[in-house]
Amino acid sequence: MSNNTIRILLADDHALFRQGLKKILELEDDMAVCGEAQNGEEVIDKVKLLTPTVVLMDINMPLLNGVEATREIKEIHPDIMIIALTIHEEEEYLFEIVKEGAAGFLLKDVETSTLVQAIREASKGNCFIQPTITRKLLNEFNRLSKQSAKVIKTDEIDLYELTIREKEILELMTQGFTNKEISKELYISEKTVKNHVSNILRKLEVSDRTQAVIFALKHGIVQL
Repeated sequence: MSNNTIRILLADDHALFRQGLKKILELEDDMAVCGEAQNGEEVIDKVKLLTPTVVLMDINMPLLNGVEATREIKEIHPDIMIIALTIHEEEEYLFEIVKEGAAGFLLKDVETSTLVQAIREASKGNCFIQPTITRKLLNEFNRLSKQSAKVIKTDEIDLYELTIREKEILELMTQGFTNKEISKELYISEKTVKNHVSNILRKLEVSDRTQAVIFALKHGIVQL
């Protein structure tokens, strides 16, 4: 295992599913499954012991669910990236685990190529959210906003002084585009995209792409 290998920890209470994932992922030259966990408490212990690059986290697990485990892991190791992989599409699950710091959310029927891409993006510190899931996140934010007396108007976003280009890039980020894909879409260099993303994070006062996407959806900066 080289220093560049993406070390993956599988957290799921179904052994057969873990075995299938392991066989798929270890076909990739740059990936290796460093461990497995069958409940929320075990995944926290394995993270401390193995310090993986990426954790594939099921939501419904015994002892501690995936949301609770994600919260504890990010408090201890904020640099470890977590991708939720689940059969659940309910908006509250999406909202909760992304709010706790997950870098992505994929359904278990996702294509292998999409899963592999998501893991690679997460290992680089990027988020990966499927467009259909992003819409569900927006639905949940809208529902919560209606319950709250404090709602931020779209025109107030001008206070953050995002440029037109930055807003374009932020919109593509909410659709799950990587920096490379954004550069192709907008005909600009990947380095330029990276600089714009850094400016977006600074202006929105967030620490990563996932939080920027959540902020954009919550405050109506982009429309899906």
